[in-house]
Amino acid sequence: MDSQQNNSAIRQPINLEAISNTDEAFTQAQVAQASVRYIRSLSANLRQQINIRKGIQNIYSCIKIDNIFVFTDYYNNQLIIYDADVTDAHYISLPIKPFYITKVDSNTVAVSCTSKTILIINICTGSVTQVQSKPAVAAMEYDENNLYVVNDNKIDVIDLTGKFKNTIPIPSLNIRDISVYKDTLICIDNKSIYYCSLDGTLKWQFNNDKFKDLRGVKQL
Repeated sequence: MDSQQNNSAIRQPINLEAISNTDEAFTQAQVAQASVRYIRSLSANLRQQINIRKGIQNIYSCIKIDNIFVFTDYYNNQLIIYDADVTDAHYISLPIKPFYITKVDSNTVAVSCTSKTILIINICTGSVTQVQSKPAVAAMEYDENNLYVVNDNKIDVIDLTGKFKNTIPIPSLNIRDISVYKDTLICIDNKSIYYCSLDGTLKWQFNNDKFKDLRGVKQL
């Protein structure tokens, strides 16, 4: 990669013993390199801006579900919900302060909160179910009936009732957010992006001195 970009990508080495010929080795190297170049080719354009003006708020996290925007308001213990036209807001009061939010289905979200609690919330009816989590919940993601909950130096996998399933190691002690899709786990700390398999194996790592204080990640 171009050293002037000050980028670095750390990938697992190719296993030469398992490769039968030079062409296959070249193909694997090309695929690995292409995955990193793909990140560098992405761009973003502002499509819509939402102004949340009512009172004093501390928006900790947000998601988009179909044409609905859902925000966690830490200061006021509530969810703020906007329709696609962003002309009217709906509010769901919560018993404790919310942090991260993740989509469960088109009507349901999971929200990590203080007091080691996860709330399962129906955004249509406003019903709230509490799930106790043994660790203090930091970043969190839902995928295929599992909640992936960052807990210090690992990710705990639990179901929607709070039942523990297994643990996944993570590549950094300061993970701020995660994204899970099928067999892929992406983690970020304040300056790096880590691409891992669901057993915690690091596939590659991306750094760029231009991008610091990273806050959120989502697979496209």
